[in-house]
Amino acid sequence: MRIQRWTPAFYSVLVAAHAGTMLLPFPRRMTWSYAFVLAVLGVTALLCARRAMLAVTHNRPLWLLLLGGLLAKGTAFILLFADSLVHHEGTLVMADPTFWFCLSSLFFVSAAAYDPATPLLRWASVADVAVGTLAAGLFYLSTRQMLASDATPPERLMLFFDVLDLFVVIFVGIRLLGTRRADERRFYAVLTAFMIIDAAAASVHNRFVLASESYLPEVLLSAPTAMLGIMLARRRTVWMRGFRPSAAQRRLSVSLRPLALSIAASLAAFAFTQAQPVLALYAMATVLLVFTMRGTLIAWYQLTIEGQLRSLRRGLQHAALHDPLTGLLNRRGLFRWLSREYEPARHARGLCIALIDIDHFKLYNDRYGHLAGDRCLEQVARALAREGDGMPACVVGRYGGEEFLMLLPHVSAIEARRFMDVVRATIGALPQDFDGQPTHPVTLSVGIASTQGRDWPTLDRLLRDADVALYEAKALGRNRVVVHEAIRVA
Repeated sequence: MRIQRWTPAFYSVLVAAHAGTMLLPFPRRMTWSYAFVLAVLGVTALLCARRAMLAVTHNRPLWLLLLGGLLAKGTAFILLFADSLVHHEGTLVMADPTFWFCLSSLFFVSAAAYDPATPLLRWASVADVAVGTLAAGLFYLSTRQMLASDATPPERLMLFFDVLDLFVVIFVGIRLLGTRRADERRFYAVLTAFMIIDAAAASVHNRFVLASESYLPEVLLSAPTAMLGIMLARRRTVWMRGFRPSAAQRRLSVSLRPLALSIAASLAAFAFTQAQPVLALYAMATVLLVFTMRGTLIAWYQLTIEGQLRSLRRGLQHAALHDPLTGLLNRRGLFRWLSREYEPARHARGLCIALIDIDHFKLYNDRYGHLAGDRCLEQVARALAREGDGMPACVVGRYGGEEFLMLLPHVSAIEARRFMDVVRATIGALPQDFDGQPTHPVTLSVGIASTQGRDWPTLDRLLRDADVALYEAKALGRNRVVVHEAIRVA
């Protein structure tokens, strides 16, 4: 909190002293101007380093890239300061800061291109930074060529730097409008504001230098960095607090960033064609190659993800419709089959439903334990599935607890009862043991309901009839098959 209070006052004193020095007839005013600019840059760099240390891990590279841009800009002003010690009017005889200004812009572009959200975006960020580095290198070579030529007017060189600053502003703004996380959005809000102020100040400064003999425009060199320092001193920015980009905006931002970098690099290479046509051709080929490789990487990753999602969806669908213990259809799976096949069965021979219950299963669990009960359920489920394979179109599922359901299409009630008698006898003859210790045999009670010989009932009515038949089988002593409205008890 103390930093937030003293930072605006401190920067105000520095900027005011800078302006006062430029207004008064001090000797070596350019040297003093660069000294004030370096002082402001130094304090701002310290505040940025502090923010990098306090930032969460995934955001720390962003603040470090911003710090790198400030240090590169500071190096450029150190060269200008050293040159002004010998040449008081700042004629750039001893030093050329162009490289460091280009490097500073590259750091800011890299901060906007960096996206650690997924492994794919991290690799894509590497490709974007590579294209940005190529564009910055070509821009630097073009400016060097202009500086070496006496025929290049200063206005053209200024326009060249204005285009660079405008591109950085647009690129950072694209990233800001597509950033989902609030902490990252605060960073890009700070960076965008700084880049807008810095670009406007640099453009106005350069034109005032040509049009006026006054030293006051030199204050514009320190003002943007002072504004950045004030923003860095605040724990949180209040700008765009309610802004939340939509999914379409995020996708548009991710798509536009590599396109913007590739266009910038291609235009920089095109501007270099007259001086070095071969180098420009190689640069354009490199941009095309990196852009194509980036697109290939994204396409490969998306196809991989789609394959994984399809596999996951199949697994989820299977898990949603099948019982995890027995592997049979669960209640939802059974009802899904019935909702799809019940009405078409009206035009066939009919449909029988067999509701099956393991007799005295609670006592089995209490005597032998729940693990033995699970083993019993698995054995009964396998036996039902094996027997069901011998009946055409038979469907077997776990209805719930120790109850199972068999759907028997195209059979009469008498055929269903005979089949379930065989099933009941087969399961009753299965050897039962757990951990090498024998357990008592398992018997089944079965209730059957059929659509045959009656008006086509609703599915709920048919299930209720099967449940009534099952309770009748239990009331009659269990270990038997009962058909609802049966001809006789098995």
